[in-house]
Amino acid sequence: MTPTSRLSNPGDTDVLIDTMIEAFRTDPFWVHFMPDPDKPGYGSEAGLRDVMAAEVGSYLNHGHTYQVDERAAALWTPPGIRSNDDELAAAFSRHVPAEMVEAAFPLFIEMEGFRPAAPHFYLHLIGARDRARGQGMGTILLDRVTSICDAEGIVAYLEASTQRSAGLYARHGFIEVGVVEFAPGVALRPMVRDPA
Repeated sequence: MTPTSRLSNPGDTDVLIDTMIEAFRTDPFWVHFMPDPDKPGYGSEAGLRDVMAAEVGSYLNHGHTYQVDERAAALWTPPGIRSNDDELAAAFSRHVPAEMVEAAFPLFIEMEGFRPAAPHFYLHLIGARDRARGQGMGTILLDRVTSICDAEGIVAYLEASTQRSAGLYARHGFIEVGVVEFAPGVALRPMVRDPA
């Protein structure tokens, strides 16, 4: 039976947080900013839990967080809605040295310059648990919103944190419009998708 996505609700909060921690614990961006001192190549469990709780708490309220049972999830905001990232910024600052936050701030401002001026869906996070990788979870979750974009003529935007994820997004019509490098091998790639 083909897996399907469903709209997440507040009762899914813990599952969503755990999914995002597992999905991003080896992501270069998070490993760079919040490394686990005892596990090279991994992000700090405490830091990721704090940040992902803030992420889920913010995005879940916008009615476009989707999941494939307990295997994968995606956090979107719809056109005209900007997430309140105050809690995320606070969580980030609790786990990242102040000098790194200060150095990264202009780069986050630069990232903002790539966001489309037109109303758009924004994919903030998408990820799958280890046991679900390579099973089409990303496609299921992307199709959930890109089909709305195509039907209603809406642009979609995201920032890829790896070449592998950028490849997935490119297969779904996203085009890379820039690269913002935070450190050697650590970059975010803004990507825009026009409706089909």
